[in-house]
Amino acid sequence: MSSPLLIVSKGSTQHRQWQFLSWGYAIALAVLVPLVLQPFEIGKMNRALVLMVAVLAVNLVVGFNGMLALGHSAFMGIGAFVAASMVQDELWDYWMIIPVVLVVGFAIGVIVGLPALRVKGLYLALVTIAQAAVFPTLVNIDELGIARRTGGPNGRDVAEEVDRQESGFSSFFEWLPGVDGARGANAYRYWILLVIVVMALLLVRNIMRSRPGRAVLAIRDNESGAAVYGVNLPLYKTVNFALSASLGSLAGLMWCLDKGFVAGQDFTFLLAIDLIIGLVIGGVGTLQGSVFGGLFVVWVRDLTKRISIPLGFYTLDGDGPLSAAIFGLILILFTFFAPGGIASMVTAVQKKIIHVVPLTPDGDPIASLDDLDPGPSSTRATWALRFAVLGPVLLVIGWVLMNVDNLILGTLAFALRFGIVVLAPIVVFVSMNELRAAKSGRRGENAAAVISQATTAGVIGVLSFAYIKTLALNIALRAHHVGHLAREAVAVNPDGRTVPAIPLVNEARKSKDFVGTAGDFCATLPEGEISSMSVAELCEIARPAIDASETPVGFWLVGWPTQSMLALVLSVISIAVLVVVGLRYFVFAEPKTESAPAPEPEDVGTSA
Repeated sequence: MSSPLLIVSKGSTQHRQWQFLSWGYAIALAVLVPLVLQPFEIGKMNRALVLMVAVLAVNLVVGFNGMLALGHSAFMGIGAFVAASMVQDELWDYWMIIPVVLVVGFAIGVIVGLPALRVKGLYLALVTIAQAAVFPTLVNIDELGIARRTGGPNGRDVAEEVDRQESGFSSFFEWLPGVDGARGANAYRYWILLVIVVMALLLVRNIMRSRPGRAVLAIRDNESGAAVYGVNLPLYKTVNFALSASLGSLAGLMWCLDKGFVAGQDFTFLLAIDLIIGLVIGGVGTLQGSVFGGLFVVWVRDLTKRISIPLGFYTLDGDGPLSAAIFGLILILFTFFAPGGIASMVTAVQKKIIHVVPLTPDGDPIASLDDLDPGPSSTRATWALRFAVLGPVLLVIGWVLMNVDNLILGTLAFALRFGIVVLAPIVVFVSMNELRAAKSGRRGENAAAVISQATTAGVIGVLSFAYIKTLALNIALRAHHVGHLAREAVAVNPDGRTVPAIPLVNEARKSKDFVGTAGDFCATLPEGEISSMSVAELCEIARPAIDASETPVGFWLVGWPTQSMLALVLSVISIAVLVVVGLRYFVFAEPKTESAPAPEPEDVGTSA
């Protein structure tokens, strides 16, 4: 596979279809996160969203401007403490504090940036390291009422919890996926943080495409050349540093909004190191790198803490004295095999799949697509068939590995099952292109074999794609159903207030050191030693929601209890629609031929 599987011109129908598919997957993933993940996992995703904005702030200075600044943990702390003080002391709402935090962060960035930007390279890094190292101590100073505002060494609690029930618009926000049920508070904060992340990414994207953004990039690429062309170096450096500090303060506000507690110990130099790790691993100088970096720092670090690798003479335990060794080993492997970060690795893989030909100012491709086509020697149909078969095989292997109680194998099982999500649309696009190429005569004597392979691969790809979409629909319906049951499972405490039953069951299970699910715990109550009348009542109230959430994965679409007629009907309809549309408009679509316009009739009335 020397050439890309797909070659399309920018702005063409296939290019737009590919873009719509990519955005569709991103939106589907964002919707499924609060529905599928457990509440504590949604909490980790919320922290990843916070770090995305923080890494983006570092990227604005290091990646886009080329300056080595390592002190953004201090800007996060400033935003967090300003938010906590305004909410707790002045009784402001979080949405009212956003402009205040942005302005304060910008002002602090200007104050720090003016003297700091007079130095370069390692000297600037040293100044910003000192800034990050000193900040946790500064918040404990009693003078000027700082310790009273920050809480001193004990930190600062924020009594106002961001939750849809407390917002006054509970009926309005019930339509958000995941906020109805046991995941309510974490899922509600997830959507707020996600909106902030999207707005921050769009803001930086527009800034980098503007004239000041191009000036910042010019300073990064060649500072002397930018000065020769009239770029005001001190002005653009200071403003860019201040914008970066403002984004860092916004990340601090998000931290406070999510955790409800801030302390100087949360914003030490170790957090600044995590931000640099996220930037380098995610991809320096790319917006996608900020997203990948935030996810990497939170999820991979948590994963390494739960890994246990037996080495014969020693067990490398994530909770042991060499816990950081596993994370460091992963960083070394990324440095060797993906020196440009995850973003560059994803871009390299994408270029192997699709090549977008740019357009000239007239709107035509800079090179003819037919000249880029491999012709009769094309092996794209063969690769499409291989990928079509590989997707279901990986899916089956992933489901088998799910039954093995091992963290590494469980992560591998998830990755293998996710393979069909990526491969299915690629197979459909490649099959469609190869069928059109064969019917238009560009495959020569191999046309019959290409049509056979492409048709088979296209049918398998459409069926796989229909399975993916229907499974996602079933997961969403199931999660909504379980959330509804969890919301209805409420008990009345001695004070006469209604409280959710499922969290109380889980607390009782943990207090008894019970190993197993909530369903197993409740099943032991009638005859076990841990029987308690109050807990038994809670189990009886919460039993429908517990049974629905712990229903074994069945054969039907591997995603929904078979007793749900709604899921069954919607699944059949979605499968039928996706298969018919996919086969009709992708696999068996006739190539479009454009006929030349008819010549205009000659004007016979004119005289010579």
